[in-house]
Amino acid sequence: MSTDRECPDCGEPLEAMELQGSSALGDVVLVSDESADGLFGGLRADEILEPVPYVCPACRRTLFYAEE
Repeated sequence: MSTDRECPDCGEPLEAMELQGSSALGDVVLVSDESADGLFGGLRADEILEPVPYVCPACRRTLFYAEE
């Protein structure tokens, strides 16, 4: 995971966290749709990305990044 991400609000380095959820939901993944033109339009159809939360230790802003 990348460690060079910084908070857009205060400029502090973000800390990667682990996403946890209900076992009823299972694992959360992002899968591209071949017909998508927007945000994930450039991904291959077989590419699966995981949402990774990053938290700012100073202001507690949480951002999710799609990572392999």
